Amino acid sequence: MDETRFGIQKIIKIFGSDISRNALVKAEASGNIPLASRRDTGTLKRRAWGIENLPQISEQYGFLKHLNRPTALSIFTTKGGVLKTTLSLNIARMAALHNIRTCVVGLDMQSDVTTALGFNTDLEESEDLQSAITRLNSTRGLLNVFKGEVELADVVLPTDIPTLSFIPKTPELVALDQLISNKNRREYWLKETVIDPLKQQFELVIMDCSPNWNRLITNALVACDTLVSPLECKINNFRNYQAFRVFLEEFRKELKLDFDFVFIPTRFTSTRKLSAEIRSWYLAHVSGCINGSIRESVHGEEAVAQHVSVPEYVPNSLAADEMREAILEIWNRLMDSSKKQKVPKGIRPTSQLERSKETFTLTNG
Repeated sequence: MDETRFGIQKIIKIFGSDISRNALVKAEASGNIPLASRRDTGTLKRRAWGIENLPQISEQYGFLKHLNRPTALSIFTTKGGVLKTTLSLNIARMAALHNIRTCVVGLDMQSDVTTALGFNTDLEESEDLQSAITRLNSTRGLLNVFKGEVELADVVLPTDIPTLSFIPKTPELVALDQLISNKNRREYWLKETVIDPLKQQFELVIMDCSPNWNRLITNALVACDTLVSPLECKINNFRNYQAFRVFLEEFRKELKLDFDFVFIPTRFTSTRKLSAEIRSWYLAHVSGCINGSIRESVHGEEAVAQHVSVPEYVPNSLAADEMREAILEIWNRLMDSSKKQKVPKGIRPTSQLERSKETFTLTNG
C-alpha cells in the first residue's frame, strides 16, 4: 500500500462525499489540504495523493468526527465466522483515514486482525524454516509486556496509515491467558497496563477478541467503553443471541461495569426469506442494534486479503456503501456515549492543528 496513489475521484468515493472536484482543487491551491503529486496519464497530468495525506484531507471532507474522549471498543461475540475481523479492520482503517489516532490490539488466538492489517504477510516467502521461525520469535507482544521484558511502546507497531498502529497477536497469548489468572485484580490487568495507557496516546483503541470467552476476553470487556458485537443473520446465531445477551448482562452486573452495547447484523442475504426475517427480528427486539447491516460479499473478503477497508478497495460498490453506513451508525452511538462521560483525568481534547502535527510517542518512541 505504500505506493498506492489516490486521485480526486477515488478520494471522493472513499469518503462518500458530496464534494466536487473543484472544491478539492481549490483546497489544494489554498494550502488547506496537502499538495498532490502529478501523474502523467499521457494526455494530462492528474493529481494524486499518497495514503499518508488522506487523514488530513478527511478533516474537511470525511464523514467521521473526532470523539469527545478516548474510547476503547471490544469487538466480540461467542461465534466465529461472523465478520468480526472484517469489522475490526474496516472500523480501524476508516477511523485512521479520518485522522483519528487508532490502535488495534490483537487478542484473537485463532483469527488475526493483525494479519489483515498486513503484518508478517510475507512469512511464507522466507528463505527457509529457520529464518521464518527467527522472524516469528523476534515479534514482541503482550506477554513480553506482562513479564516486564519490554515497555508497552515497544510492542506498538505502525502501519501504512500514519494514524493507525497495532499490537500484534502472538502465539504466547495462550500463556498470557493462563498467567493472568495468578494476578491480583486479574480482570483489570489489560485495562490498567495496556488500554488506559494507550488511551493517553490514541483516540480509539480496538480490541479484536477471540470467540472463546477466556480470561483475556474478560479483561477486554472490563477495559472497553463499548462492546461491538456482530449478529449473523443465520439461524444458529439467532438461537445463541438470547443466551449470549443474558450472560453479558449478568457479567456486567457482577463486575459493576457500564459498557454500552452496539449490535451489527452481518452476513445478511436479502434474497433469502429466513435471513431477512432474522434481520427484521434483530431490528425489532435487540436493544442497541443498528439499522444497517453487512451482507455476505466477495468484495469484503477480497478487501481483507488486500489488507484494506472495503471503501478503499471498491469505493463505488454496494458493499462500500453498506460498510460506510454501518460504521457511521456505530460512530454516532460512540459520539452519544462519549458525551455522557467525563474526560478521564490527564486527558484533554486536542485541536485539529495539534492532531495533524503531533508525533505519536508510542509509535515512534
